[in-house]
Amino acid sequence: MFLRAAGRKKRLGTDRLSEFDLLRRLQGRVRRFSGGLQTGIGDDCAVISCGPDQDLLVTTDLLAEGVHFDRCWFSLPQIGAKGLRVSLSDIAAMGGTPEYAFISLALPPSTPPGEGERILEGICQTAETYQVTIAGGDLSRSEKGIVLDVILLGKAEKGKALLRSGAQPGDQLFVSGTLGDAALGLQLLKTGKGGDDRAFPVVRQRRPEPRLELGRELLKGGWATAMIDLSDGISSDLAHLCEASGVGAFLCFDDLPCSTSFQETCAALAWEPAPFVLQGGEDYELLFTVPAGVRSALERAALPVPVTRIGEILPAGAGVWLEDPKGGRQPLSPQGYDHFR
Repeated sequence: MFLRAAGRKKRLGTDRLSEFDLLRRLQGRVRRFSGGLQTGIGDDCAVISCGPDQDLLVTTDLLAEGVHFDRCWFSLPQIGAKGLRVSLSDIAAMGGTPEYAFISLALPPSTPPGEGERILEGICQTAETYQVTIAGGDLSRSEKGIVLDVILLGKAEKGKALLRSGAQPGDQLFVSGTLGDAALGLQLLKTGKGGDDRAFPVVRQRRPEPRLELGRELLKGGWATAMIDLSDGISSDLAHLCEASGVGAFLCFDDLPCSTSFQETCAALAWEPAPFVLQGGEDYELLFTVPAGVRSALERAALPVPVTRIGEILPAGAGVWLEDPKGGRQPLSPQGYDHFR
């Protein structure tokens, strides 16, 4: 998503800038000409003041064939559905409600008749599921491959949208659902070891579930102090949250939740689970922080998705660490997805 900005620096010269270096440079150059922008580049959505009672949330996601999907592994309706679902996850990360989508689609000249309609079919079915109005967009020709861009507008209570920048030392770190499934599903598709298309990791890769209800509940209940959705992998997305909040953190590896299907598949194929869990990305779960004093109440709450305590926020300058089962800690560097790495 265009609005995200964080990550590691690379030296200039012949080395290519990282995705997040480029966004950081853009963030430093843009000027604000309108006073309504509350939060711009650097979060899951832009937050724009649009009335006395609510704020406008705006997000955009671009999916390019050969980068975000391969038609060998995705049907055309699945491509369309995923394009809208990942934008819905950004709205969820703010605790918001989605309302309007604008869809731009570019197709190569060789595209057979009807294929564009099948992509739009997946988008429309997803919009129906989440009660999103398709309000416009654009169609164009692509010289190579399908390109799908989704702009999604939503709303949140005035001044209440959950940002990445609210975490405080001592806050407890939580995550929804399970981790590593989508990355494992992609590896199964790439290697041809996926077997049944109904396998849980494959389904999670093709059909991410935006945690909209959970995001709204965390906002309404005043539980969370900061939040981000897990698109690039928890090692990178936690670094984004810590940079935005000016804090450090540690993760307890043994506490990271994994599905039974994930564990059984990794064991059966003798695949190391840690890279999928820490770096894989595309789980689109919510990573959020809560004050230590409300941890017990949160764990007892009837939330729409299970949540797990996985670590703690540390003071500024403390760094980001991974805790092993014996209590030892090692630095956790952001090794998630970067388009330009």
